[in-house]
Amino acid sequence: MIAQRAKKQATGKTNPVAFGLFAPHNEIVQLTGAWNDWQPIDMTKDETGHWRAEVDLPDGEYEYRFIVKSNSPFCLGEMKSVADPTALRYSLDNHENSIVQVKNGSAIVHDYVWQHDDVPLPSNEKLVIYELHVGDFRGGEGDTQSEPGTLVTALDKLDYLRDLGINAIELMPINEFPGGHSWGYSQHSVYAVENSYGTPNDLCRFVDECHARGIRVIHDAVYNHLAPEAPLTQIDYNYWFYENNPDEAALSFGPKFNYEHYDPHYNVFPAREYVINALRMWVEQFHIDGIRFDCTRAIKYFDLLRWFDDEAHSRANFKPFYTIAEHVPQDSAIASGNGPVDAAWHDTFMRQLACSTLGVPHHGRDPYNTSEVLRLMNAHEDGFDSNYNTVRYLSNHDEERIFFLLGDVANTFDEAAFRRAKLGASLLLTAPGIPMLWMGEELGQPTNKSMELRPVQWGLLEHEENQGLLNHYRHLIRLRMENDALTSDTFEAAADMPDRGIIAYKRWAANGNVVLVAANLKDEFAGAFTVEEAGLEDGTWKEVVYNYDVQVTGGVLNDELAESDVKIYVKQ
Repeated sequence: MIAQRAKKQATGKTNPVAFGLFAPHNEIVQLTGAWNDWQPIDMTKDETGHWRAEVDLPDGEYEYRFIVKSNSPFCLGEMKSVADPTALRYSLDNHENSIVQVKNGSAIVHDYVWQHDDVPLPSNEKLVIYELHVGDFRGGEGDTQSEPGTLVTALDKLDYLRDLGINAIELMPINEFPGGHSWGYSQHSVYAVENSYGTPNDLCRFVDECHARGIRVIHDAVYNHLAPEAPLTQIDYNYWFYENNPDEAALSFGPKFNYEHYDPHYNVFPAREYVINALRMWVEQFHIDGIRFDCTRAIKYFDLLRWFDDEAHSRANFKPFYTIAEHVPQDSAIASGNGPVDAAWHDTFMRQLACSTLGVPHHGRDPYNTSEVLRLMNAHEDGFDSNYNTVRYLSNHDEERIFFLLGDVANTFDEAAFRRAKLGASLLLTAPGIPMLWMGEELGQPTNKSMELRPVQWGLLEHEENQGLLNHYRHLIRLRMENDALTSDTFEAAADMPDRGIIAYKRWAANGNVVLVAANLKDEFAGAFTVEEAGLEDGTWKEVVYNYDVQVTGGVLNDELAESDVKIYVKQ
């Protein structure tokens, strides 16, 4: 375990190692560590409000913590033992202990040597994102694995993701959280790497190996709140958090950072400074390629998010970088015009697409409202300046999986379920915007949403239908990457037949590439259909799902659609 390794202190030459804690209004702070059998060392406060102490140590790894006379109302005046709120590692067996790695007399973040910083990475408009939970993304081929996944075991599946066509991984939160299994949205710290997933060096290796395969890594950052037992809550609660959370109950997830609180004595907004320094460190030290800001409706302040966004972009060392807001209910202003981030999760698109994929009313929507499907396909029609300002998906960790809903809500199974899942995938991956898959979606994973263990069911690939769904996703992503029309900001409705549940739309690129997509949303054989007055060029078009040629004459395309069928035509 990490803690056991940390107790194996090195021997040799010692150097003074500095320890510090920003606790400007606490009366007593002591340092205690494994190097002297946890005997307290008095610390001294400097003019910046930091308590300081130095300890002579040889290079190695050491557990330590602080003893603080608390200013928090619920434990006022008590001596509390707390981990370092800015440490990069916590002990696995005792979350109260921090771990410091000492090298050449200095505390370091990691000593990983980067190997693949020179590999070109995809630009933002080319991204295909895969949302991934490290603990459930397990490396074995079976449905079960005795040990939860880690950053190291996840390496086993990077080639699988590359071959699928994924070029960005959005890691569900990997900052330190209580317990051994969690979604990670209630954290002890926004600095530390979750100890059950691995070390800072392991995270560096994961990012580096992703980069080696042309895959970017997006950090899911929770900057609204911390866990109730987080170190900062024990030190001086009202200095960092609202004493009374001002949010409505639905947005109250734990001690909420008080970004409004200003300390004139030290000229600092303490919560803002704590978070922005963590953001800078993660971008610079772990070479991440984007940030997904969790629950930005609770953060509220666009000026603050703009500062976060500017800092992240400025420290990305000229690499492509992408910032995403989870802003639900949706408000396009967060990612349009003077909005503070690059993109937002496109919630209304998801709700209509999921409903249309199920083929039954869901999310208060009509599955065959073809005009609404076409409207939401084009983010310009839903308040966004560009489709690049949207991240689009069929499901995510907060939503039930589409394959679960096909059975549970739509009462659709077997061949019909796979057909409709392919319908949803086809619309998602030919729509403008940035597509995102929720891990296991491409396999047809049918498990329900739960914060309990839900490992990816790799064993599904033993079945022909599941393998066929995976191949369909792979084919669509490859088509998207090979045809600039599908990664452009262009969209035009080409046909809207509400009585038949048929839609068609056109995508094009500046280089002359044109793609036409036609879909039958109903689970009934549609037969012949016609697309005309859509500006289609005469000549031979290749249908790339079933692989045959279609002739367009006089700007008119004629073909047939089966049940919940999608056809994709590319101008030869």
